[in-house]
Amino acid sequence: MVQTNPPQDITWTDTFSVRVFETGANGTLALRSLCDFLQEAAGNHARALGVSVQDLLQRQLTWVLSRLRVQIHRLPANGEQVTVRTWPSGIDRLFALRDFTVRDAQDAILASAVSAWLILDTRSRRPVRIQGIFDPPDTSAVPRAFAADLEKLAQCASPESESTITVRWSDLDVNQHVNNSRYAEWVVEGVAARSLGILTSLDMDFLAETQHPGSVVVRTRTEDPIRKAHAIVRAGDGVEVARARTGWRLG
Repeated sequence: MVQTNPPQDITWTDTFSVRVFETGANGTLALRSLCDFLQEAAGNHARALGVSVQDLLQRQLTWVLSRLRVQIHRLPANGEQVTVRTWPSGIDRLFALRDFTVRDAQDAILASAVSAWLILDTRSRRPVRIQGIFDPPDTSAVPRAFAADLEKLAQCASPESESTITVRWSDLDVNQHVNNSRYAEWVVEGVAARSLGILTSLDMDFLAETQHPGSVVVRTRTEDPIRKAHAIVRAGDGVEVARARTGWRLG
């Protein structure tokens, strides 16, 4: 068992400058890039704690993101500097919880996130108990980024629209499946253009792997003027690989 004696301050901070290729059509940080920032900070902190993906792969284990809840107050523009702060926030059954805040140069909150991660056995593709791999830090006195429901999202019933997306080799991560930020990108593909809205929240459950080559079908249903439900389904076998809810502010 890896012994990870947490430092007095169990948070990790990374600073990023928003580059033009990380922005979308409206000149602000793309959702995909925001998720990449979160993942980068989480990975750097895990490396500092001795439990990075690279560390776990040596033991035929790996981290996978299972659930993500994001609240967005403002997306930064090209050239802005942002600070991502992340910290482990507890253990819930097989899940290791991790929270995030994203702030601008004036220390105003841009976004907050709550996430749940699993350690997966790369041979069986099944999750293993966190406590059997390393000693989680004491998070009993650590505040949460926000109160979030991490129970599984409801299905996207009776979708109104769907689109097919081809999985590219560049969509894969070190685990040889589609990176979580690509799922987020696929969910909002075309929604903003149709609704002329501004994304305010993203809730995602990652249910199964998607690999290359292949394609997925993204299904969407409007629940009300500011909320949409989504499902991502593998085109080949019909397996649901992710489901999501997005919140929008009319622009």
